[in-house]
Amino acid sequence: MKKQILSLLVAVLVCVGFAGVLSPKTVLAADTIGFVNVQRVFASYPDISSARAAIGLEQKKAQEEFQSKAAGLDDEGKRALDKTLTERIAQREDELMGPIQKKILAAINKVAKAQGISTVFDSAAIVTGGKDITKDVIDVISK
Repeated sequence: MKKQILSLLVAVLVCVGFAGVLSPKTVLAADTIGFVNVQRVFASYPDISSARAAIGLEQKKAQEEFQSKAAGLDDEGKRALDKTLTERIAQREDELMGPIQKKILAAINKVAKAQGISTVFDSAAIVTGGKDITKDVIDVISK
């Protein structure tokens, strides 16, 4: 999950104009900088519970499969099986979380554009200043 949040944050920075944050004009214009609590937005996403449950089920299946097959394998075989199962879980997580991330990123971009915000950061990276657009993003994804 942290991997997805980090990926979303990077995408937000790139899509909304990370390069502009370094220019003096942008630094002086605090109203063009916004922030969003990405964790809160994810937690508020309508289908996040079912996606997390499906990922949890996939992890449980993988654990059971590993336990049932590992007994007859040497260390090399166990590592290979673990790698295969980990990749399967990651693929399933990407299938479920990818569309959610795209919708959240689109909502962030929509809100930022509507409010004239050129750069959006995760709230964890903000000490002071900027405009909190978290509630507005949650409103967009909840529709």
